[in-house]
Amino acid sequence: MATRSRAMIAGMLAGPAALAVAGVLVNGLNLFMNLVLARVLDPARYGAVVVQVSIFMILSVVGNALLIAVVQRETADDGDSRRAQRAWIRRLRGVCGIGVVAASAAAVLLCRPAAALLSYAHPLAVAEAVIGAAVWTLLCVERGVLQARGAYPRLAVNFVVEAALRIGLIVAFVGAGLGVNGAGLGLVLGIALGAEHARLGVAKVPRPARAAKPHAAAPPSTGAPDSRVTFTGPVRSGGAPALGEQAPGPDGAPDTAVSGPRPLTATGPLLIPGPTRSGRSGLLADTWVALGALVPLALLQNMDVVIVGWLDHDGAGAYAAISTACKIPVFIGLAVANFLLPEAARRRAAGHGTAPVLAVALAFVVTPGLLLAALGSVAARPLLSMVFGPDLAGAASSLSVLALGMTCLAVTLMCTTYLLGAAQRQVVAVLTVCAVVTAAALGLAGGDPMRTSLAGLACHAMTALVLGALVHRLHRADARAATAPAAATGEAGTVPPGQHPPGGEAQPVGVW
Repeated sequence: MATRSRAMIAGMLAGPAALAVAGVLVNGLNLFMNLVLARVLDPARYGAVVVQVSIFMILSVVGNALLIAVVQRETADDGDSRRAQRAWIRRLRGVCGIGVVAASAAAVLLCRPAAALLSYAHPLAVAEAVIGAAVWTLLCVERGVLQARGAYPRLAVNFVVEAALRIGLIVAFVGAGLGVNGAGLGLVLGIALGAEHARLGVAKVPRPARAAKPHAAAPPSTGAPDSRVTFTGPVRSGGAPALGEQAPGPDGAPDTAVSGPRPLTATGPLLIPGPTRSGRSGLLADTWVALGALVPLALLQNMDVVIVGWLDHDGAGAYAAISTACKIPVFIGLAVANFLLPEAARRRAAGHGTAPVLAVALAFVVTPGLLLAALGSVAARPLLSMVFGPDLAGAASSLSVLALGMTCLAVTLMCTTYLLGAAQRQVVAVLTVCAVVTAAALGLAGGDPMRTSLAGLACHAMTALVLGALVHRLHRADARAATAPAAATGEAGTVPPGQHPPGGEAQPVGVW
């Protein structure tokens, strides 16, 4: 029993551990890129690059929503043949390719009005951010398939390869004197190469075999052994069998639903309801639901940089520096979410509990966030001066506050991913309301780094608390759904877990 538990824990940690290590490496590469850009570019141009990346992050939610839909489509037990599986993935790739062409044309036509609206001095950089977000959809399709097939090590390698290519190209183009526009060009080309690397990885990973879905409670036993629940010891009730005997069934035949001497075990999963849609309509519906959740989530993640750059041009670079440093738990969360989403969807589809998966994911994002906040409270200015230079250390006093806010945002990211994997649509309305409230609070801060950080901390903590309540309500609903068929099974002649045999005393309890 202990060996099985250790194996389960090790398997549960292997996936997020690989992705978390990849997230740390990607963060290291991002840190190197920011260090180079902060030294090569002046504060105004560096702030412009960070704003460009924030625009890309907001627009990339379309690809992230598509990724969630691909995971749910691929993990659905729909009995597709291998040919059908390959066909729908090829069709989706083709649609995304057409979308890249259309988005690129629209970006070139509309980049100047958009830059004027944002008071942004680099219109071509806006177009590059849009094109990069369109190419990101191709990468998300491949990563969604890798997630659904449980290829976490291969997915982690793709994270590092794509980040290395993208950051290397950005540094090379900026170093060649192309400035902000060169950073956008490196962004687009790096994502495109990462998508091709992921596509080659998908071709090497077959779709895993599907386990049988749980069924409703079985009818009373008529002689065939029932392996759902057995227990050890005599049943102390009038007319009940003693140890080793069998009770007569309704037709007079021996009923083996209760027998001995066998240990209490359970071979079937809990009956937890899960999403059942598949096909094109289900893919579109899941994409729209995920998009409705990820758009406000992306705004929560990036709107502070855009608002500060809009309200305070001179302080945008200093705030961008602490924002980049404090995004570490969020970036790690984005990596771990690639484990949490498919595991939550797969375990619910199989009828298993999903709370341990969420707990592991939360541990991977909360720990580095708290460590960063503690470090920022004692050595913020030396840290920022060493990494970004003394010219970008003006907002050092806000580092620990913003780190706590980003930790709460990482918790929000994990809860959102978990609820989307469980097909819970109410998260869309909650995130939308919280994003509007957060935008208003950040706007009222007037661009001041400390006031902006405090407003972000309050709003992100409130959002995380509300989503935590939704997760708690989901778990209670799952518990009720799991106990209802167990009670029906008890009436049919078997003993639900955690209950006494009919008319008897409590028996030794094993693993359920």
